[in-house]
Amino acid sequence: MVSDLRRVFVRRIAVVCAFAALLLSGCGGSSAQPTSSRAQGGDDAAIEPTGTAGLPSGIVFSKDDFSTGTKSLQVYDIATGNLLATAVAPGEAVVSRREAFDTTMNRLAYISDCELQVAELTNGVYVSSGRWQPPQDFGEGKQCFDNPTFGEDGRVRVRVGATRSEPGRVMSVDPDQPAVAPREGGAGSLEQEKKFRVAGLDESDVRVYVRGDTVTSLIVTGIKPGSDLISGAIWYDCKTQVNKDEFLCTSSRDSSRQHYGSVALAAVDVSAGTVAVKQVAPASKASRPTVLIAPDRQRVAIHDSTGWYTTSLDGASSPTRQPLSEQQVRGDILFWA
Repeated sequence: MVSDLRRVFVRRIAVVCAFAALLLSGCGGSSAQPTSSRAQGGDDAAIEPTGTAGLPSGIVFSKDDFSTGTKSLQVYDIATGNLLATAVAPGEAVVSRREAFDTTMNRLAYISDCELQVAELTNGVYVSSGRWQPPQDFGEGKQCFDNPTFGEDGRVRVRVGATRSEPGRVMSVDPDQPAVAPREGGAGSLEQEKKFRVAGLDESDVRVYVRGDTVTSLIVTGIKPGSDLISGAIWYDCKTQVNKDEFLCTSSRDSSRQHYGSVALAAVDVSAGTVAVKQVAPASKASRPTVLIAPDRQRVAIHDSTGWYTTSLDGASSPTRQPLSEQQVRGDILFWA
């Protein structure tokens, strides 16, 4: 285990040193701590993270660097447009889920070659600090870890199984104890599709996807009251989770069919088999937006072809254009950390 970690560490540091002009200092083993700074910068600016505190709150973007086999993470302040911090993650890491990071984004959990790895932010680079092999005594076929998620207790929960189409098992690890084997957490569960309806909308069909007792996403379809299938069909895709039972939804239909606005909030009542949908942002002619929930769970960031906006989750205020709209940020939009 120690020798494996040493090899991973050396490989990561070698990548950092080779591109020192782009990344942060520290290749020579200096003990100096990075300092926090803010700057109005473009896509290539290098801003240091705030040391052991992880990454600051902001809109997180990701861009693959195929020449180094890494991912560049950039954090922008939506209210000023400032680039707050940059960091480098392993190229094989899936960084699209906020749940793959701990509360401060100081640690990242990901799967590589079926193994679970946890990396810690060190001088602007996520360096492997622990790895766990999946047990092979469950079911048939090669067992692999999948879907690592940090819990509120700091442990990483992960599913293990031969394929994603089987329930598998749930296990967890303590990132502070990389030498300790994963802890058994019980049987996993299959994702199922359930058919619900929209409360108050007679002609509606909601496909709700549930894993165990947890709703993972939903698709809302139906006909606007007083319309027909051709002129009034509505469709909302709901994947951005606000809490256990609420999801943000966006519509790809034209503005005349955005019955619940361009951004809506869907609240699922599993026991009743219904979904309550309400408007968060008014109907818009702009292209289908990306929506992100703020860390405080009270605000929403909206990005469309015209720029960046924020509004309240309750839909009580009109979306307000934000200075981040003026930045030409290249990369994938991930989440609001």
